[in-house]
Amino acid sequence: MSTTVLAAIAISQGLFIGLLLILLISRRLVLGVRSHRARQYGELARRAAARWLAGEVDDERLRSRLEPLSFSQLSCFLQKHSAQVGGADWERLAEVARSTSWYDRVRGGAGSRLWWRRLQAARALRVVATDEDRTLIEALLRDDVAAVRRAAVSCLRRVRSPGLAEAALDMCVREPRVLRDQILETLVRSRGEIVDALIRKLGAADREELRTALRLADLLGTPVLLPHVLAHAIAPDLEVRIAAARALSSYPHAASSEALSALLDDPAWQVRAQAAAALGEIGARETLQQLDHLMTDPNWWVRLRAALALRRLGREGVAILEARGPEDDRYAYEMARYVLELDVAAIAEYSGAHVVDYAEAPASEHAA
Repeated sequence: MSTTVLAAIAISQGLFIGLLLILLISRRLVLGVRSHRARQYGELARRAAARWLAGEVDDERLRSRLEPLSFSQLSCFLQKHSAQVGGADWERLAEVARSTSWYDRVRGGAGSRLWWRRLQAARALRVVATDEDRTLIEALLRDDVAAVRRAAVSCLRRVRSPGLAEAALDMCVREPRVLRDQILETLVRSRGEIVDALIRKLGAADREELRTALRLADLLGTPVLLPHVLAHAIAPDLEVRIAAARALSSYPHAASSEALSALLDDPAWQVRAQAAAALGEIGARETLQQLDHLMTDPNWWVRLRAALALRRLGREGVAILEARGPEDDRYAYEMARYVLELDVAAIAEYSGAHVVDYAEAPASEHAA
């Protein structure tokens, strides 16, 4: 290869490396300028918001400071201020943000084919959504991507409607248990909107739908739901009976006491244990003797729940526990001694415990 060709190659490589260095340096300078400008815009927006809250500038002035912010910047700005500003001031600030081009991008992102844009839209709507956004939120609640659905649930704290509440209840069934409980706790705040849909769900035939509906009925404790919960206390499905017994612990009523008393004779230990716990929760003193008899149950969890229920029923229950002697039933006597020695904090902790039979449960839902 001639010297000329080698020199040409060396010069070309040198030029390429030089141009690459120039490109990298230029890019770094551009990013630095953008970052500096973004910080300036962010600081101007923060100051304008502070002055706006103090009544020193009008909405138009604040809008002009918010408009130059990028989508992510304005989203972060609103997220931060939503935790600091509340009430009417926040609603006014949200209204100003909705009048910017940022909100148009939010609405466009809610219907995007790209899931991450739908996720951005759901996260933005949970701080500025109004009744006008119900259609968008319902579509996000039924999204194919789990992250989008979960972000959309938070919108129910701002926008309440029966349709949205029912859509959120529908999605609960296919979510993992921890996330399902989070969604149900959010729905508790939509008490007025969810009751009718919940009554319909309590008539469903699917096991998972029933268990989810019964869990929400437990959290709500609304008297109108009691007849619909009682109907499942005699369900043939074990999981449904457990869920019904747990839900009845939120309904202190004679009908609840009667249904739970019947469940104390259930062939499944999980149901007997949950029924005993529920009787203690609702203060069913008329079941003292039944709970005393349950202290001799062959299952440890049932004996524990019966003893805890007796302890929670006051002096009469405590007297029954104290009267237990080792000559009657040693297992019952030891359980009575154990529960009598528990302090108030331990009793409260046991009352909220979730007991699992790992030996025979196909999932962690066999709770007592």
